[in-house]
Amino acid sequence: MLTILMLTGCEQAPAPNVPDALASVGPAVSSDPIVVPKPVSDSGSPFTNNAPVTSPIKEPVGFETGLPKEEPVVSGTKKQMKQSALKLIYSVGKGNVAITIDDGPTKYTGELLKVLKEQNTHVTFFFIGQNAAAFPQSVTEAVYEGHEVGYHSDTHPHMSKMTYDAQENEFNSGLNKLIKFDKHPVTLFRPPYGAYNNDTKLVTEEHHMQMVLWNEDPKDWATTDPSKVVKSVLAQVQSGSIIVMHDHPSTIAALPDIIKGIRSKGYTLVTVPH
Repeated sequence: MLTILMLTGCEQAPAPNVPDALASVGPAVSSDPIVVPKPVSDSGSPFTNNAPVTSPIKEPVGFETGLPKEEPVVSGTKKQMKQSALKLIYSVGKGNVAITIDDGPTKYTGELLKVLKEQNTHVTFFFIGQNAAAFPQSVTEAVYEGHEVGYHSDTHPHMSKMTYDAQENEFNSGLNKLIKFDKHPVTLFRPPYGAYNNDTKLVTEEHHMQMVLWNEDPKDWATTDPSKVVKSVLAQVQSGSIIVMHDHPSTIAALPDIIKGIRSKGYTLVTVPH
């Protein structure tokens, strides 16, 4: 499991509507046991990041896994009676595949960006606010290289276990950090663990953002063997896949073969539309 670190603000422009074809039902939840490895190396990034202003997040409390599903609202929230009309994004268009990378930026993100540039591939990053504050150059580098940058909360909590007000505070805190380093409108949000409820959707809507989930989970965090990550991704990939992966060494090492394998199946790699 990787070290997850830390990011800051402005006002968001409204996001255009996502075509209905992009919202679809995902696969069944996997029952595979969770095995969390330690990073296989401590190699640094080729880019020089600014030192964190505050202490980095020591360890993630878990990873996105299985199929997200809506959970009940926490009692006592001020908007629990209002029903969100937000359409969730589980897939991309026919013939396309989107690789998404959660939980960065980290000390490995510079190397990850280098690999993506070598492979002439763009992905969708879902950055954590505190990590962006710790590694701002990785955020600006990702934007400069043409990757899509989405938001993944400030501290990676289970938002579905929080009141509406607490979710709103969490959302605002990290988003203000992220947009300090990304001047483009941030229009995509992925809740940590895929854990969301009606209040999470309401907060997302109020920021004129779309909620992006996934329909392929190769559990890249469960092994330090890049070949196993490659095998898992390519065994599941299909037209329209949004693949959830994470910013750590075995995933980075697996990416060249994953990218080549997806293309060899005739799919086009895209970022998640917004």
